[in-house]
Amino acid sequence: MIKNLIFDLGNVLIEWNSEKILTSFEPEKERRQLLRQVIFESGVWHQTDKGELSLKEACDEVLVQLDDSYHPAVQNIFYNWYEVVEVYSGLQEQIGLWADQGYRIYILSTTCEIFYRIEKAGLLPIFPLLSGYILSSEVGVVKPEPEIYQKLLKKYSLNPTESVFIDDIQANLDTAAELGFETILSTSEPENIRAMEALLAAKGEFV
Repeated sequence: MIKNLIFDLGNVLIEWNSEKILTSFEPEKERRQLLRQVIFESGVWHQTDKGELSLKEACDEVLVQLDDSYHPAVQNIFYNWYEVVEVYSGLQEQIGLWADQGYRIYILSTTCEIFYRIEKAGLLPIFPLLSGYILSSEVGVVKPEPEIYQKLLKKYSLNPTESVFIDDIQANLDTAAELGFETILSTSEPENIRAMEALLAAKGEFV
């Protein structure tokens, strides 16, 4: 029976859309392309997710490659991107109801310390309800590597067969399924709620 509900962050609890973020902070197409290359395509952003670079170190690494006119956009992209994307508050409200029913709530995310800025900004109202969370930058391993799931299971003494994981990337779900998790592919906020409710109606511990 399902007892543990585990959520990805990006495109599950809060929107992640690099093109939307770039467009919000840089209106000119050619300049956006350069920013895309040096921030996202270079691997620098991925290094923050792996914990190899702090946000400041990554931002500084990008800034030295660009003239001063790019600096405000770069800093906004690294530190303030969550201000221009959608927060999936409907799902987060529903998570509160599931927590009230007795389900334990976890986050498993490929992300860096920006997580704490997002929480401090009030965009993760479920944070006080969490029974735990694993951030890739803090454990040095990213999805879909099996080790990050195993770290979650070990740290919180979870049984994967009692757990469901929802993520927007199929490869991440494939690894989870191989380890014994139930999985849901994130497609839209309403569909995510329906899919979780259907699973819990069929296999939930607290029906």
